[in-house]
Amino acid sequence: MIETSTPNKLSNLNKKDPSQKQAAVFHKMKRLKPLSIRKPSIAKKRPQIKNISQQFSHAETILSITDLCVYFSATKVLKNININFPKKGLVAIMGPSGCGKSTLIRAINRMHELDQSTNVTGKLMLGNQDITTLPAMAVRQRIGMVFQRPNPFPNMTIFQNVLSGYILTGMRLNKKQKNEIVIENLKKAFLWDEVKDRLHERGTFLSGGQQQRLCIARSLAMQVDVLLLDEPTSALDPIATTRIENLLQTLKKEIPIIMVTHNTAQASRISDYTAFLYLGELIEYNKTKIMFTVPSDKRTEAYLMGRFG
Repeated sequence: MIETSTPNKLSNLNKKDPSQKQAAVFHKMKRLKPLSIRKPSIAKKRPQIKNISQQFSHAETILSITDLCVYFSATKVLKNININFPKKGLVAIMGPSGCGKSTLIRAINRMHELDQSTNVTGKLMLGNQDITTLPAMAVRQRIGMVFQRPNPFPNMTIFQNVLSGYILTGMRLNKKQKNEIVIENLKKAFLWDEVKDRLHERGTFLSGGQQQRLCIARSLAMQVDVLLLDEPTSALDPIATTRIENLLQTLKKEIPIIMVTHNTAQASRISDYTAFLYLGELIEYNKTKIMFTVPSDKRTEAYLMGRFG
């Protein structure tokens, strides 16, 4: 005689009404212990520090800005900005369009003085010197600036573009000094190997990414104390952008860099500190890792999440 296994109650219900099967499964689930649910990591407390400037000692600070305001006619574009920039590393300045990012670094470089309708107030200390009291040309010799679109001098060769700061200020160099400055700074800008056989061609004959690196070499040649970058990769293709980012990762070990960027992913990749501006105000300034993980202000979090900007 062959034994037959007795089907369990649940399998018997397969032949019955489906509602009875659901009732049996529900009855079985009621006897299970409930799972313990952990709170997500997002629920971490927001850090209390919104401006890391106070943590930089005087010896660690290259540039200190106090109560900076910028007016375009009667419109107040920057509102009492207080921020210190460290001697080492790269600081990214981010925020939505029209928040005052480019206005801030142009104020540092004294570019607004070219516009009669602009008024700048506040104190800008480069080391122990208030740069608002210096001639604008003297400030630009100490603070280099690279703009959004590459702008090598069109009537100069690659060789002359690197030396343009010396040429335009009337500083005389011998042939050996000129060669050393050109070679050294083209190498710093990761450009030497690409142009060493074309030094006497015009700089405008280079590709967009090469032109931007030439502009960086031009600033470095003056041995500036700070390098300002105004969205330096926004007009470049992804390959050229990667080269610029790799260059900045190396340069920031030698010279403090302040970079305006519209690209939050870029800020998270290459910056050590990040400042977030919104409607002309400095909302938050902290180490990049902290800001991108647990921002101290809800507006910063909303911007990083892409809710506006």
